[in-house]
Amino acid sequence: MNHWKQALTTLLLLWVGLVSAADTPLGGVPVSITLTQMPKITVEKPGGGWYDTLTLSNSTGSDTTCYQAQVPVQVSIRNERNFAVSLVNPLVLTHETKPELTFTTEQVSFGSTPTSLQALSTTPVAFSNPPLVGDTSSGSYLLSLSALQPQGVLGSISGNYLGKLVLLFEVQV
Repeated sequence: MNHWKQALTTLLLLWVGLVSAADTPLGGVPVSITLTQMPKITVEKPGGGWYDTLTLSNSTGSDTTCYQAQVPVQVSIRNERNFAVSLVNPLVLTHETKPELTFTTEQVSFGSTPTSLQALSTTPVAFSNPPLVGDTSSGSYLLSLSALQPQGVLGSISGNYLGKLVLLFEVQV
């Protein structure tokens, strides 16, 4: 009999608890969501894609030991104009079969004209695209590389040299 009374008392307590919980308003929490498109940067060669290889040439100027390349780059940013560029690692050009032969990297630079090129390093350098057209700003730039050939006799240093150029482009909000 005691078990029956305990069960009935428990059932009554649960029922009263459920009734009082149903009478308690939960309240409303106002929620407002604003969706915005975050800035997005696209870096490519004019017309799309990227460069698989850059060929340095020593045909310009009087110093035939200095090899150079200059290529156009298009930078487009959605909802922003400002960005920064830096080198992730210094550029090292090493002979394909003789790793002791390396070019001395003179400079990796970036800018909107040949006269406004700025030297790049691991410290970011700031740039600004023209004003937005619609929701995108686009700017035309030049990526310029120059390096000095390894020391030695021309026949002993000839060959293919490989290197990895890694640039970091960051939107500056």
